[in-house]
Amino acid sequence: MDIFLNSKIITNKELSSDAIAVYIALRMMQNLNTNKYYINIKLLSFYLTDDIIIGRKYAERLSKGLNELAVKNYIKIVVNNNEKDYILDISNLFIDNHHNENDDKIFLVIVTSEEIHKIMNLDSRLDKFSVLRYFISMINTINYNATYYDEMGNAYNNFVGFMTNDYIGSLCGVTSYTTYDKYNHLLEDNGLIYVFRHSMMVRNEKGNLKNLPNHYGRFKDKELIIGYSVNRENFELGEDFVDKRANESRSLMQKYYCMLKYGTEYSEKETKCIYRYVHYRNQQNEKKYKQAIEKGYSGEEFLNKIVPEDVFQKYDYLYVKSSSDCGNVNTDAANDNF
Repeated sequence: MDIFLNSKIITNKELSSDAIAVYIALRMMQNLNTNKYYINIKLLSFYLTDDIIIGRKYAERLSKGLNELAVKNYIKIVVNNNEKDYILDISNLFIDNHHNENDDKIFLVIVTSEEIHKIMNLDSRLDKFSVLRYFISMINTINYNATYYDEMGNAYNNFVGFMTNDYIGSLCGVTSYTTYDKYNHLLEDNGLIYVFRHSMMVRNEKGNLKNLPNHYGRFKDKELIIGYSVNRENFELGEDFVDKRANESRSLMQKYYCMLKYGTEYSEKETKCIYRYVHYRNQQNEKKYKQAIEKGYSGEEFLNKIVPEDVFQKYDYLYVKSSSDCGNVNTDAANDNF
């Protein structure tokens, strides 16, 4: 079932994630022909989780969120008792876009009851109320005008977004990179979203390179997101883009030459990265040189790319067998034209 939510309410940072969760539950049960509803906390939980089993802390958060909506006049509590039973007037939550032209248009974000249930039942220690709000804020940024044409010429839109994580986080009060990175991976791992992480960097108007924002959307639209993202890299963004992998490799070689010519010292972590790349590059060029000789060619172009590694000999830690500190240096797609 599709749930239509008021984008302005979802992105209202004066409302807590508890209040947003209750708002979503009330919208799920709202009927156009009724203004007053009998509500209890277990019923709210049922709409959010498709289950009536509820913990004490969970119930307290729903109760707190409901009262917050009442204090801020999104709903009216007509009757309530000590057993947490309510009769609510939720007519203010009704969405009407058939209004006077002078009124502000209500922008909607649509999520499904299946998505809501899946998030609220995730097996995770992360705050599911906040994850739900983050997910809806992300879906709210999907660009309705971005269009992708498949090989048959069929057009698709309303499936991909490309705002930064910082911007999405700002819509729901998430300011920590670590937090929204965890949220993204949790949603990805559970098949709720797909994120295309570009291997390209964009050159801005000042000539500086910066990361290209990820493209993202619902997991069911994965192939469309990939197609659109690749098209953006290949056909629309042109020479202003630089491959991250080639840029990283170029940077490592520049640091190597500084070590060789000027005796420049780098941190242990950086030195390990530089050595790993240079050593790998030499191995690959040696291999290509031998293959060229076997085929009867001179192989000179590969031989000329092999560089001395003597500069690394004074760093004993480079030759201790241990896991590398520099992670996945992109040695498999390096650009050797330095």
